Amino acid sequence: NKHIYVADYTEHTKLLTPKRDVEIFSPNPCTDIDYFSIDNPSDIEIDTIILDNNSFTYQNGQPRSQCETTMFPSSSNKNSWFLLTELKYSINPNKNSKNLRKAIKQLLKTRYYYIQELIITKTNNQYLIASLPMQGEPFSNFSLTQSFLLDLKVKRNIILRLKNSVEVQDDKIIKL
Repeated sequence: NKHIYVADYTEHTKLLTPKRDVEIFSPNPCTDIDYFSIDNPSDIEIDTIILDNNSFTYQNGQPRSQCETTMFPSSSNKNSWFLLTELKYSINPNKNSKNLRKAIKQLLKTRYYYIQELIITKTNNQYLIASLPMQGEPFSNFSLTQSFLLDLKVKRNIILRLKNSVEVQDDKIIKL
Protein backbone atom coordinates (compact mmCIF):
# COMPACT_ATOMS: atom_id res chain seq x y z
CA ASN A 1 0.00 0.00 0.00
CA LYS A 2 2.98 2.36 -0.25
CA HIS A 3 1.84 3.29 -3.77
CA ILE A 4 -1.74 3.40 -5.02
CA TYR A 5 -2.76 4.33 -8.55
CA VAL A 6 -6.23 5.25 -9.81
CA ALA A 7 -7.05 4.91 -13.50
CA ASP A 8 -10.36 5.44 -15.27
CA TYR A 9 -10.78 3.31 -18.39
CA THR A 10 -14.45 4.23 -18.96
CA GLU A 11 -14.00 6.50 -22.01
CA HIS A 12 -11.03 4.55 -23.37
CA THR A 13 -12.95 1.27 -23.52
CA LYS A 14 -16.54 2.36 -24.19
CA LEU A 15 -16.38 0.94 -27.73
CA LEU A 16 -14.44 -2.18 -26.74
CA THR A 17 -15.25 -5.53 -25.21
CA PRO A 18 -14.82 -5.96 -22.37
CA LYS A 19 -15.58 -2.50 -21.08
CA ARG A 20 -13.52 -1.31 -18.15
CA ASP A 21 -14.24 1.30 -15.51
CA VAL A 22 -12.22 2.81 -12.69
CA GLU A 23 -9.46 0.50 -11.47
CA ILE A 24 -7.03 0.65 -8.56
CA PHE A 25 -3.45 -0.58 -8.94
CA SER A 26 -0.96 -1.28 -6.17
CA PRO A 27 1.98 -1.53 -5.72
CA ASN A 28 2.74 -1.09 -9.44
CA PRO A 29 1.05 1.43 -11.75
CA CYS A 30 -0.85 0.50 -14.85
CA THR A 31 1.15 0.76 -18.06
CA ASP A 32 -1.57 1.40 -20.65
CA ILE A 33 -3.18 4.62 -19.34
CA ASP A 34 -2.23 7.70 -17.33
CA TYR A 35 -3.30 7.71 -13.68
CA PHE A 36 -3.64 9.58 -10.39
CA SER A 37 -1.16 8.47 -7.74
CA ILE A 38 -1.18 8.31 -3.95
CA ASP A 39 2.18 7.89 -2.26
CA ASN A 40 1.87 6.35 1.18
CA PRO A 41 5.40 6.24 2.68
CA SER A 42 4.03 5.63 6.19
CA ASP A 43 2.26 2.53 4.83
CA ILE A 44 -1.03 3.47 6.47
CA GLU A 45 -3.76 0.95 5.66
CA ILE A 46 -6.16 2.68 3.25
CA ASP A 47 -9.66 1.62 2.20
CA THR A 48 -10.88 2.52 -1.27
CA ILE A 49 -14.39 2.65 -2.65
CA ILE A 50 -14.79 2.83 -6.42
CA LEU A 51 -18.00 4.70 -7.13
CA ASP A 52 -20.26 3.72 -10.02
CA ASN A 53 -23.74 4.54 -11.33
CA ASN A 54 -25.31 2.56 -8.48
CA SER A 55 -23.40 4.25 -5.66
CA PHE A 56 -25.70 7.28 -5.31
CA THR A 57 -29.11 7.30 -6.94
CA TYR A 58 -32.28 9.36 -6.91
CA GLN A 59 -35.46 7.76 -5.59
CA ASN A 60 -36.42 6.83 -9.17
CA GLY A 61 -33.19 4.82 -9.51
CA GLN A 62 -31.39 7.26 -11.82
CA PRO A 63 -27.71 7.78 -10.99
CA ARG A 64 -26.57 11.00 -9.33
CA SER A 65 -23.49 12.91 -10.40
CA GLN A 66 -20.46 11.72 -8.44
CA CYS A 67 -16.70 11.38 -8.52
CA GLU A 68 -14.56 8.28 -9.17
CA THR A 69 -13.22 7.17 -5.80
CA THR A 70 -13.43 7.61 -2.06
CA MET A 71 -10.42 6.77 0.12
CA PHE A 72 -9.83 6.92 3.86
CA PRO A 73 -7.61 5.33 6.52
CA SER A 74 -8.84 1.84 7.46
CA SER A 75 -8.74 2.88 11.11
CA SER A 76 -10.68 6.12 10.83
CA ASN A 77 -12.13 8.46 13.39
CA LYS A 78 -13.74 11.91 13.44
CA ASN A 79 -10.37 13.55 12.74
CA SER A 80 -9.20 11.29 9.90
CA TRP A 81 -8.73 12.50 6.35
CA PHE A 82 -11.23 11.66 3.63
CA LEU A 83 -10.12 11.75 -0.03
CA LEU A 84 -12.34 12.10 -3.09
CA THR A 85 -10.84 11.94 -6.59
CA GLU A 86 -12.16 12.79 -10.03
CA LEU A 87 -10.08 12.18 -13.16
CA LYS A 88 -10.66 13.86 -16.51
CA TYR A 89 -8.75 12.52 -19.50
CA SER A 90 -7.91 15.23 -22.00
CA ILE A 91 -4.65 16.23 -23.62
CA ASN A 92 -6.24 19.48 -24.84
CA PRO A 93 -5.60 22.42 -22.45
CA ASN A 94 -8.43 24.35 -24.14
CA LYS A 95 -10.89 21.92 -22.51
CA ASN A 96 -9.42 22.34 -19.00
CA SER A 97 -11.91 24.94 -17.83
CA LYS A 98 -14.92 22.84 -18.83
CA ASN A 99 -13.41 19.58 -17.53
CA LEU A 100 -12.20 20.96 -14.21
CA ARG A 101 -15.45 22.81 -13.51
CA LYS A 102 -17.36 19.56 -14.08
CA ALA A 103 -14.88 17.62 -11.90
CA ILE A 104 -15.23 20.12 -9.05
CA LYS A 105 -19.04 19.87 -9.21
CA GLN A 106 -18.82 16.07 -9.08
CA LEU A 107 -16.45 16.22 -6.11
CA LEU A 108 -18.61 18.69 -4.18
CA LYS A 109 -21.78 16.70 -4.88
CA THR A 110 -20.18 13.44 -3.75
CA ARG A 111 -18.91 15.10 -0.57
CA TYR A 112 -22.44 16.39 0.07
CA TYR A 113 -23.87 12.84 -0.17
CA TYR A 114 -21.40 11.66 2.49
CA ILE A 115 -22.20 14.67 4.70
CA GLN A 116 -25.95 14.03 4.31
CA GLU A 117 -25.52 10.45 5.47
CA LEU A 118 -23.30 11.56 8.39
CA ILE A 119 -20.45 9.40 7.12
CA ILE A 120 -18.12 12.38 7.35
CA THR A 121 -18.40 15.60 9.32
CA LYS A 122 -16.68 18.97 9.37
CA THR A 123 -14.05 17.52 11.73
CA ASN A 124 -12.71 15.29 8.96
CA ASN A 125 -10.09 16.85 6.69
CA GLN A 126 -11.86 16.50 3.35
CA TYR A 127 -9.50 16.42 0.39
CA LEU A 128 -11.21 16.85 -2.98
CA ILE A 129 -8.80 16.33 -5.87
CA ALA A 130 -9.53 17.00 -9.54
CA SER A 131 -6.92 15.38 -11.76
CA LEU A 132 -5.93 15.66 -15.42
CA PRO A 133 -3.60 12.64 -15.66
CA MET A 134 -2.64 13.30 -19.30
CA GLN A 135 -1.32 16.79 -18.51
CA GLY A 136 1.47 18.14 -16.37
CA GLU A 137 0.89 20.44 -13.40
CA PRO A 138 -0.02 23.20 -13.07
CA PHE A 139 -2.94 22.75 -15.44
CA SER A 140 -3.20 25.61 -17.93
CA ASN A 141 -6.27 27.73 -18.69
CA PHE A 142 -7.82 27.28 -15.24
CA SER A 143 -7.14 28.41 -11.70
CA LEU A 144 -8.87 28.57 -8.34
CA THR A 145 -8.81 31.81 -6.38
CA GLN A 146 -7.28 31.88 -2.92
CA SER A 147 -10.48 33.39 -1.52
CA PHE A 148 -12.55 30.48 -2.92
CA LEU A 149 -10.12 27.89 -1.50
CA LEU A 150 -9.96 29.63 1.88
CA ASP A 151 -13.75 29.87 2.04
CA LEU A 152 -14.07 26.11 1.42
CA LYS A 153 -11.49 25.33 4.12
CA VAL A 154 -12.87 27.70 6.77
CA LYS A 155 -16.58 27.00 6.26
CA ARG A 156 -16.54 23.29 5.35
CA ASN A 157 -13.04 21.94 6.07
CA ILE A 158 -12.65 21.16 2.35
CA ILE A 159 -9.19 21.17 0.79
CA LEU A 160 -9.77 21.37 -2.97
CA ARG A 161 -6.79 20.99 -5.29
CA LEU A 162 -6.00 20.32 -8.95
CA LYS A 163 -3.32 17.60 -8.77
CA ASN A 164 -2.14 14.35 -10.34
CA SER A 165 -0.63 13.00 -7.13
CA VAL A 166 -0.77 13.34 -3.35
CA GLU A 167 1.19 11.94 -0.41
CA VAL A 168 -0.35 10.50 2.73
CA GLN A 169 1.48 11.81 5.79
CA ASP A 170 -0.59 10.10 8.50
CA ASP A 171 -4.22 9.33 9.29
CA LYS A 172 -5.06 13.04 9.56
CA ILE A 173 -3.04 14.80 6.86
CA ILE A 174 -2.42 14.43 3.14
CA LYS A 175 0.46 16.43 1.67
CA LEU A 176 -0.45 18.22 -1.55
